Amino acid sequence: MIRIRIPLLFLTFCIALLGFIPLFPYIEPAPRFLFLAAFAAGILADYRNRYPAASITTLVSILFFAFYMVQFSRDNVLSPAANAIILLLGVRLISEKSGRNHLQVFVLALIALAASSLYSLDAVFLVYLLVQLVLITVSMVLLTFHGKDPQMNISRPGMKKILTSSLLMSLAIIPLTVFFFLILPRTQYPLWHLVQKPSAKVTGFSDKIEPGTASTAAAKIVAFRAESSRVEQSQLYWRGIVLNQIAGNTWSRIEPPAGEVSRVKAGPTIRQTIYPEPSQNRYLITLNIPRQLSGTRAIASRDLVFYKSYQSQRRISYSVESIMGDRIGVVGGIHHKFYLKLPTGISPRMKNLASDLRRQSRDHHQLLSRLEDFYRGKSFIYLTSDLPTGSSSIDTFLFDKRSGNCEFFAVSAATLLRLAKVPTRLVGGYLGGEYNPIGRYYTVTEDMAHVWMEVYLAGEGWVTVDPTRWAVNTVRSSDAGRQGMMRQLQAYLDLFGYYWNRAVITYDLESQISLAGAASRNLKQLKIADLKIFVVLLVVVAAVVFARLISTKRVKTREERLLSDFLRIVGKQYPLTKEPGTFGLYELADETGDPWVKHFASIYGEAVYHEQPLTVQQIKQLEHILSLLEKDRQG
Repeated sequence: MIRIRIPLLFLTFCIALLGFIPLFPYIEPAPRFLFLAAFAAGILADYRNRYPAASITTLVSILFFAFYMVQFSRDNVLSPAANAIILLLGVRLISEKSGRNHLQVFVLALIALAASSLYSLDAVFLVYLLVQLVLITVSMVLLTFHGKDPQMNISRPGMKKILTSSLLMSLAIIPLTVFFFLILPRTQYPLWHLVQKPSAKVTGFSDKIEPGTASTAAAKIVAFRAESSRVEQSQLYWRGIVLNQIAGNTWSRIEPPAGEVSRVKAGPTIRQTIYPEPSQNRYLITLNIPRQLSGTRAIASRDLVFYKSYQSQRRISYSVESIMGDRIGVVGGIHHKFYLKLPTGISPRMKNLASDLRRQSRDHHQLLSRLEDFYRGKSFIYLTSDLPTGSSSIDTFLFDKRSGNCEFFAVSAATLLRLAKVPTRLVGGYLGGEYNPIGRYYTVTEDMAHVWMEVYLAGEGWVTVDPTRWAVNTVRSSDAGRQGMMRQLQAYLDLFGYYWNRAVITYDLESQISLAGAASRNLKQLKIADLKIFVVLLVVVAAVVFARLISTKRVKTREERLLSDFLRIVGKQYPLTKEPGTFGLYELADETGDPWVKHFASIYGEAVYHEQPLTVQQIKQLEHILSLLEKDRQG
């Protein structure tokens, strides 16, 4: 036997935990600690069946609420509310678990989970919500038994039936959920974005580069996903922005001079469908070298940089056709002076190095080769920490530390080339990507942000050159082709998040209108013949369902038929104080006082009440008794 209180308490604590975990990253350390302490104390209190006085828990709740109420302001609304909810939930856990308190825990846990959606709309929210709703449904059923008798004991088979019925009830809400999903309006962003502008996220991609300034390392958060066939890692250069001008020591972008026309040379093509994460960045990422972009309103620059023609952070997708190559042709040449501007504060050592490289080279091809020999010969190291700082950071990188990240490699090489009168520009974007073979797409995260350069060579155009490849430890690879269970699990989890964004988050009012419009057009295009076919099919399906219901209708057993006929006959023949079906069988016999009724009850009860089937002889006897009673009624 299982005491009903035990599974109900277990489910209550699970429901509270499901409300706390999603909100954990967004609340302050003190509420985190206090909730966990209250969680443990609540388990101990329920085990010992000793609880704090109700007046004390009420006073603590009021104090917590008042403490966070004074922190409310126009710019600080959500954080105090989230902290207060978690603390109130903790107080309820250490209180005595009456039916009312159980319900309060359920409500507070749901509110806590809802509050987490104001911060993030990740796919994991759906998992938490579904699990929590199922557990609450089961708990509510158990709570009805608990309300009648908190000390009630239920057999294991009985508990199994209760849990099965509860789970079926929770599954019944799925069709209704889908229906409301299709018709209710939604936002693509966490709701908090509507009342508070989100702070800029830490990112590796930037629209300017200033080596030597303190910077925060990029986080491993998704920048975009790209549906594409698999390509070599060495070709996974995702083009975002071209930095062509220098102001002081800062590389930035302006539109290239009028008259310059880029020409993408012929080569193997590859198509991608890009799904960027919402951000304030207007630049549209493409696989290098892009030839065509479609699917969203975009402006194409003369140097093959694409950016949105509108200001919006809504989720979008677009298609790109790229040429797998490393050269961009130029029709009619370039403005050399535009691409030879230099930063301020160039050291004598850098000028001397550039002069030596130029003097020792016959042409720009050889100069570029000698520049590569310099980096390889000095054993430069690729590092993302302990970077040179200050206005002379490039000089320190080249001649002293000889270690740095992609910005130092690209900026130093581009500066030396410009000193040697070779037109150069920087390209900012991403390098590499994690390929998901299940969904057939690349996931590119912000820590894959990368900078390389394009060098103008006469007769060839802009040639892609990545100076980071000259480091002794070269640049990191993002897709090593690892296998194993964990790798596959990560692929499935990322695939879930990917389709969550595509099918749920991006399903907005525009998608609803589009769906309704498509349905309307399809209905208008239906012909009379099509409607007739549809009606016939509907009738056939209805007939099959009806036949199935008839065939599965439960047939009464012989014992049930005999008892039904017995109650009908006795009910019509004798004046009873209540309905025949409300009597016990022997009680009914005593009520009538008829010896034949008593004889029927004796035979029937001896067999059926002892869980024995009626024998053939007993059935004949009972049928004979019924015929006699029927004759007496008719006579």
